[in-house]
Amino acid sequence: MWTGIIAAAFGSLAYFYAQGLTDLYGDALAHMEGARRLFDSLTPGFGEIGSVWLPLFHVLAAPLAINNHLWRTGLAGSLISIAALCGAAWFLFRLGLEMNGSIAAGLVALAGVLLCPNMLYLASTPMTEPLAILWSVLAVYSLFRFQMSGRTRWVVGAALAAFLGTMTRYDEWYVLPFAALFILLVRKDSWRVRFRRALLFSVIAGAGPLLWILHNAYRFGNPLEFYNGPYSALAIYAHQVATTAFRYPTDGSFLISARYYLEDLKLVVGPWSLELAVLGLIMWLVDRHLRSKRAAALLLLVPLPFYMQAMASAAVGLYVPTLVPYSYYNLRYGLEMLPAIALLASFLVSSVLPWKIRMGLLAGCLLILGAQGVGMMSRGASNLPVAKEAILNTPCTSPGDRALIRFFARNYDGQTILMQSGKWPCVAPRLGIPYRKILDASNRKYWLQLPHGPQKWVEWIVRGSDDPVNSLMRAYPDSLNDFEPVYRRAFPKHQTITIYRRKPE
Repeated sequence: MWTGIIAAAFGSLAYFYAQGLTDLYGDALAHMEGARRLFDSLTPGFGEIGSVWLPLFHVLAAPLAINNHLWRTGLAGSLISIAALCGAAWFLFRLGLEMNGSIAAGLVALAGVLLCPNMLYLASTPMTEPLAILWSVLAVYSLFRFQMSGRTRWVVGAALAAFLGTMTRYDEWYVLPFAALFILLVRKDSWRVRFRRALLFSVIAGAGPLLWILHNAYRFGNPLEFYNGPYSALAIYAHQVATTAFRYPTDGSFLISARYYLEDLKLVVGPWSLELAVLGLIMWLVDRHLRSKRAAALLLLVPLPFYMQAMASAAVGLYVPTLVPYSYYNLRYGLEMLPAIALLASFLVSSVLPWKIRMGLLAGCLLILGAQGVGMMSRGASNLPVAKEAILNTPCTSPGDRALIRFFARNYDGQTILMQSGKWPCVAPRLGIPYRKILDASNRKYWLQLPHGPQKWVEWIVRGSDDPVNSLMRAYPDSLNDFEPVYRRAFPKHQTITIYRRKPE
């Protein structure tokens, strides 16, 4: 089984990489920068762990990102994502098998993941969702094993998986109270034992959010810097509203958020997968003998209320091409529900059914999922909704990034550049400029000394019209006395780039 999972996963990585689709997301480029800068920076190490992105994916990818090829192609992160997909697929197979007492059910759960082209594509990119899915599936598997055995070691295993999840994506924080409640109620032990186990889980798993809050307080002087700081989703949305007056269509409405998320699920997971999952949920309600044994699977549904609430409160935006504004944005969020959908579908194939019926249901499910996957791929990999989102929104085709890449491809001489690299994420990897040759706001040791004369540290300055470098230069105009502009270009939407070079002595 492992051989088949690995072959399918790494085969998909090879396919999407050959198509040139694996390193397009702006977030993927940011993750690769975060991983690379842990070792390659003017201030390597702890100082490069920022405030918004949770650190685990970057820490895991960092040793691979030391290699220039793996960093510049994004493969350092893609390898982490594809390995995470393999692990998640295996444990979903085990959950389907053990919850239903049927290997056919395990195969349905496995097929629900491996026959979803959008999931295979996302797992070929340096994005954090596949790693978060692994931790959530592993936590649910551990909780299921705890339910069956009553052994505390499985509570510890679930807590460790949940802890790692909270260090990967914020939606994993939302799972913690539901998991603790499951531990409290799932077994008929004494209340003292139940509370002790729930507390054990909460202390271990809850250490993740606590450590991140303490990190933000120590590093930035604001425990909630990740939530309300200048680079937070809240600040980005406020800037969008202030500059464009355009609000997310889901802002303020839970029902509209539910509609958008359901439409997203139909696009990225597929309507037939949803149908099978709904039928499986009905089977869970009907089959009293297996209902309790399968209860842990419901924890995988937690992303559903999380994303709907987040969309309604404007914490995240999600656009689908079938609803206003008829665009592609954050469609990948729907794939967080894939483990639940795949596992619920497996409930259709139970050991209580006669063998021939089980085999017939297995064949039918595989045929439906396979045909759906082929249909999704029929227009080519670049037309998969999640891949199309990456293509349409990649910063590497933006006029600013392209202009900087063209300029430095001709003129860069290996000297240090003052530039907010996150503002222009494609420049360094496309040109192979190491981050130790780029000074930006994350290098606080040097950044705070720039008002006294950047010429001590840098040869070049890249100044965008709305980036931290521009703010610094506006606040301390005399700091530019030793520099002269060598390139200036204005772009639509009031964006201007000016490149300065230090004057010859």
